[in-house]
Amino acid sequence: MTYPSTPGPLHTIGPGGRRDIWLPPAEWKKRPIGPTGVAVTIEHYIACASEVTDLETTCVSLAMFLQPPKALQVRLDGTGWVSKSLRGPLSYTSPDFLFSIRWSEDIEWLTIYFDPSWLDKCGLKESLAATSIAPRFGICDDLLMQIVRSIHQDAVTGTPLGPTYAEALGAAAVHRMQFLESGRQPRQYVQSTLMEKAVEYIQDNFRERLTLQTLVDAIDYPGDLCSFIRSFKKCKGLSPHQYIVEKRLHVARDLITQGRRGVTEVALDCGFSSVSHFSAAFRKRWDVSPSELKPRPAIATREEETISIDR
Repeated sequence: MTYPSTPGPLHTIGPGGRRDIWLPPAEWKKRPIGPTGVAVTIEHYIACASEVTDLETTCVSLAMFLQPPKALQVRLDGTGWVSKSLRGPLSYTSPDFLFSIRWSEDIEWLTIYFDPSWLDKCGLKESLAATSIAPRFGICDDLLMQIVRSIHQDAVTGTPLGPTYAEALGAAAVHRMQFLESGRQPRQYVQSTLMEKAVEYIQDNFRERLTLQTLVDAIDYPGDLCSFIRSFKKCKGLSPHQYIVEKRLHVARDLITQGRRGVTEVALDCGFSSVSHFSAAFRKRWDVSPSELKPRPAIATREEETISIDR
């Protein structure tokens, strides 16, 4: 099936909001490759230091730097210029994305455009909207880079396997972007949920001998111990060990101030290995020894007793 060529994948926004088809500066080198009128098209640019302002995307696009800039600045929706740190060569933009961009040295990149009518026909347009992929810069993903290279190679050689192959690669690129985007929040949610389970386990078992491996096994954490420590501290602000000690000290303080148990009994009941360890941790945390917090016996002095009788 032949698809209409995208009528200018980028628009410039002029006075009064007028949209015109954007044309690259004359000093840029544009290498159009592959046939027109297909669902997935690719362009190859080589550009000198430039500033391009007030652009609007008209379709889904995926770009990959072959020669990235050392410094890239972006301005979104009329806000100030913001420097972008590109941790990867890939960038994704959705339709109706407003931006300005500038760089200070020669760069080279590929841009893939996905025909909107093809996305709609394949059901990808609806799934993209459901995923709500936001424009992203500096994506690093080996599989997505390989797909872009394959689309480029296929176009350079004249699509020898026909348009269906290019469309299959295009669909793979879209699905990969969806996977990368949908995995961001769920990963955070899963980590947060697992850390809450770890906290619940500590709350219920702080009196027992707890190790990192015990916690990891209790919540079926999928990563290693170092990863667990980082995730826990990110969620709770304390390492697992610090959180356990803090829980034990709070319970111990409550028991001591109630005056119903001795220091030794409280220390062992709250999971401390020895009274000396407990006392040292308690003083470090509360700046007093456990015995200093014990309520004094209510023994009236002889003078107090006399005053009480006279009344």
